[in-house]
Amino acid sequence: MSAPPSSSAVGAAAVQIHEVVPEERDGRLHANLERPVAGEPAPGFCVPLSGWAIAPDGAHVAIDVSHGRQVLRRLARSIERADIAEAFPDVPGAARAGFSLLLDVLKLPPAFDLRVSGIVGEADPTPIARVRGIRQAFEPLPIDGPAPLTVTTLGRTGSTLMMTLLSVHPAIAAYNPIGYDARPFAYELEAALAMASPASRMRLLDSAGQGEGWWLGRETVSVEALQRLEAPLRELLLGAPVEQQLREAVERAAAFARELSAAQERPDVRYAAEKSGPAHLPRLLRELCADGREIFLVRDFRDVLASMLAFNAKRGFAAFGREQVDDDEQFVRRLAGHVAALAAGWRERRDGALLVRYEELVADPAATLARILDYLELESSASEVAELVERAQALTERTRLQHRTVQETTASTGRWQSDLPEQLQELALELFAEPLEELGYA
Repeated sequence: MSAPPSSSAVGAAAVQIHEVVPEERDGRLHANLERPVAGEPAPGFCVPLSGWAIAPDGAHVAIDVSHGRQVLRRLARSIERADIAEAFPDVPGAARAGFSLLLDVLKLPPAFDLRVSGIVGEADPTPIARVRGIRQAFEPLPIDGPAPLTVTTLGRTGSTLMMTLLSVHPAIAAYNPIGYDARPFAYELEAALAMASPASRMRLLDSAGQGEGWWLGRETVSVEALQRLEAPLRELLLGAPVEQQLREAVERAAAFARELSAAQERPDVRYAAEKSGPAHLPRLLRELCADGREIFLVRDFRDVLASMLAFNAKRGFAAFGREQVDDDEQFVRRLAGHVAALAAGWRERRDGALLVRYEELVADPAATLARILDYLELESSASEVAELVERAQALTERTRLQHRTVQETTASTGRWQSDLPEQLQELALELFAEPLEELGYA
């Protein structure tokens, strides 16, 4: 697939559909994805998805749109289709077998591969079609203020220690990482993405049904609703102004980080550090900010699993997503999705990023911090690094018992071998094997 176009490409469509491939399916589902059409211009940063689907026995059918292992949207069939009712007169629900969605792709990688599937009753997804295309990549520009330093990671990876080490350097802002989890760039960018969505932008024209949060327009926007607008108006709603919204959000975040640093009497801050999960935010920050940096903080994912379960037991309630599933095996499978996303992010953005392993961080924080400061092009003399590590360790010592689930840090490496039941060990190894190898674990 060709490289994504830059936002500086004059006249280029924000989204280009390269290929729409129907997929083989069994007799449980009759369906067709009618839009998009390969080569047809897409509106703004969106992909139009419309078609129809029915189960021959009249069973309920929902439509899933996914990217990799992530389900982006699940929608019901609600569009009237007289032609489908005529073709299948004996199938209940055929008269409203249509589906239509204007899918926002700002959160997807510049090169995307969507899968549209039908869910018949409680059965597994039945594939309908795949949609491959590219969205415009944003041109990285300088910002007025500290550049984002994103620590892309999962829970229970030593991120509090990492953020504390970063926060004590005079050129890095990370407000009180032991007591808070400040994320101004995530805050502003997520808010901007919500308001840049088709549902929210359409509220500029139609604000009927006002209520709390009405400007977000939570309902699905159909392809047909956009088609009823003139082309210049479609561009005004979904085109270049959307990119401007994102850039303004980044500038607001940088301004807040600068003002917060000034309030702490730290005038020479170059970076604002914040944690992020392995989703869309690190990618967009790297695209939008010329001076932004990204650190991937990883840990043997089997130890991550063991630590999460132990921390839940210590606090007496489920977290990290364990509360959303029925048992530990389902939790491992859920965690595997986040692990895969983290590894995919490293593959996608490893040029210009830095990989830091938890095991190295806790074994030799001074050497790890020196490597980080070299990557950030900041002062990293041995004496200064030693002083920073001492200050960070003094801060983290106050909350050591609160965060730890083992007595000694050295016992946290390889703990999965004793902490996890054999059944979970085998499942974790099966699901985490490729990411572990890719990120340097035997």
